[in-house]
Amino acid sequence: MHERAARSAPRRAVLLTALALLTALALRVSARAEVFDDNDTARVAGVSEAIQKFEDDVSAELHNLPGDDAEQIESYSYVELNLEAAHERLNTIFMLVALSAYVEARADELLILHVMYGQVLPQSRNYLDEKERAIASMAVAHPDNKVFATYRARAGELIRDRALPLIEELSRRIRDLPRGDHP
Repeated sequence: MHERAARSAPRRAVLLTALALLTALALRVSARAEVFDDNDTARVAGVSEAIQKFEDDVSAELHNLPGDDAEQIESYSYVELNLEAAHERLNTIFMLVALSAYVEARADELLILHVMYGQVLPQSRNYLDEKERAIASMAVAHPDNKVFATYRARAGELIRDRALPLIEELSRRIRDLPRGDHP
């Protein structure tokens, strides 16, 4: 009886070692399976919050305008509305990135990634580019207004230099998924 236990001990050790390795591999694979994580949601939230702050600044400036200056009110309102639209679009991306990071089923994550890659991110790229150009158009329409020149630069920094590259990165990461996981 003792001989039998002695012979099975190395087998048990090999089996336990194999089980431990498989468990470690499974944990590593499941960690890699997640395309987005908390860092990604924080990055999208950071850009979204910066645009919200910009929108708040424009709103405050709008409320300081004389009530009889319809052209200025219209121009500031136009900038504010474009910022609000950009902010809402980034909130949608934030929600999808966060949701994809926290769903339990891989099939659910892939469904979200498929929608993001095929529809939300490409349309958002174009939409945000359009919003940045719309804000910049106010600087062109009011060449003597230094505030609109500042808004143009700020919109470029937030949208063109931060939001659009982030969207490109998110798209690339989805595109670079292994063949079987690609949406």
